[in-house]
Amino acid sequence: MRKKKNFVRIFLFTAILLLSPNLFSQDPNFHIYLCFGQSNMEGQGAIQSQDRTVDSRFQVLQALNCSNLGRTKAAWYKAVPPLCQCWSGLSPADYFGHSMVENLPDSIKIGVINVSVAGCDIRLFDKDIYMDYDSTYIESWFTNKVKDYDWNPYQYLIGLAQIAKQDGVIKGILLHQGETNTGNAQWPSYVKKIYNDMLTDLSLVADSVPLLAGEVLSAPGNCCSAMNTIINKLPAAIPTAHVISSKACKGMDNAHFDSEGYRILGRRYAVKMLSLMGYETVYNESECGTVGESLKIMADKNASNGIFVTAIPGLENIPDVPADYASMVQMSFTLKSDTSYYVYGRLNNSDADIDSLWIKVDDKEFELIEILSTTGWHWLELKSCDLIAGEHIISIAFGKGGASLDKIAVKNSRIVPIGPGEEANKICLPEIYTSSFINSYERKEYTLEQNYPNPFDGITSISFEIPNKSFVSLKVFDLQGQEVAEFAGKEFNSGKHTVEIKLDKLAAGSYFYTFRTDQFSETRKMILHAY
Repeated sequence: MRKKKNFVRIFLFTAILLLSPNLFSQDPNFHIYLCFGQSNMEGQGAIQSQDRTVDSRFQVLQALNCSNLGRTKAAWYKAVPPLCQCWSGLSPADYFGHSMVENLPDSIKIGVINVSVAGCDIRLFDKDIYMDYDSTYIESWFTNKVKDYDWNPYQYLIGLAQIAKQDGVIKGILLHQGETNTGNAQWPSYVKKIYNDMLTDLSLVADSVPLLAGEVLSAPGNCCSAMNTIINKLPAAIPTAHVISSKACKGMDNAHFDSEGYRILGRRYAVKMLSLMGYETVYNESECGTVGESLKIMADKNASNGIFVTAIPGLENIPDVPADYASMVQMSFTLKSDTSYYVYGRLNNSDADIDSLWIKVDDKEFELIEILSTTGWHWLELKSCDLIAGEHIISIAFGKGGASLDKIAVKNSRIVPIGPGEEANKICLPEIYTSSFINSYERKEYTLEQNYPNPFDGITSISFEIPNKSFVSLKVFDLQGQEVAEFAGKEFNSGKHTVEIKLDKLAAGSYFYTFRTDQFSETRKMILHAY
């Protein structure tokens, strides 16, 4: 048996901390999360410039000495990726932390510790049998990772966690693992053993430290999606476990998420944790509500879901209380608690003098909200109100011209959402404002025709006309709004063009195709018969 490196250094450091409590002061507002698993938790996503902008309230306890990062083991740093190993990539832990600090009071800090090993069996983290799994692969890339954790990743993580407990409070455990154990029905029991060991060794209570476990990549063509059936059995084995969906998260290969997939998955971990802490937020896409006939749905790549709602020119001014549903967009939402809520809208308003909204919740009276101007899309607080648990309806109409409404958030905390906010409960791909309302000169410039034949059996053609040389995107989406195919994706000269598309590998049913240039966007529906 390979001789294991001892843990003298890290345990001596831990012992010094434990024996010298007066040297440190535990901050109850510093919330710490332990992260472990295999390659997806380790992080394989490309780190992009947007990922390096990090709030100082989000920190990482460095797990390894990394000269390339200028970081030393067992010290806290601003959580700029990578958060696991010296050369790892973007992981769910990154945007878990981003979303937590965005949705918690400024007094709360978030810290993560990430000890993960690509390619490992979950039992590498079982403190009693880890030696049987520290060579799951004989290749040096794997053994070197395990060696970096002194051949015992579990104990290494526990040692770091003991250090972290001197600074803050452990609030949860994040797990992403399962690819190597695909098909192993005993996986939930293995995880239960590890989770219980962590609670015992760190003197934690399960009810105060939930386990959040993410699904593996579920996109078509991946290696391990069958494991998700087993992962979803985890709450039956561990009452304080919660499974995080990977639905619609795209992959960069057949096992790993791409960068945006990691961002989405990380935010979902945070949404679940925030809900367990009592922070409730419900998001609604305006275009997925009931949109009146006097309103139009438009495309904008900077809007959440790429779409927003505004008024048809000439029908946007409502000086009196609106009474016609044709002028309103209505969205339903369900709340869990009886308490005070704050309603935020993501708006793009060009002029403070002309932009305003009428808003009401349920059957209460409409209120006219005078809106400040915004620079691009921006969240603004619209109103606050006391609401009870259950289903509610919010109605919005445009009081004066110019406003564009992207999204609504209803929160039980007065914390303004960031960026596009979190995912809405309902995602749709409605028909975008088209030629029936476009001026005649615009109709002559841009045309998107209905695909032919329609319905079709596997192969169909789409024709369009553009007034000048433009980059054209032509994408196909399913009814859940997930992109399933892309055609065109290149520059076309002015004039009329026809693109043949082949969808014989898709299931029969209804789909949408969206045509976009820099100046124009339109969506149409098509029906695929069995091929």
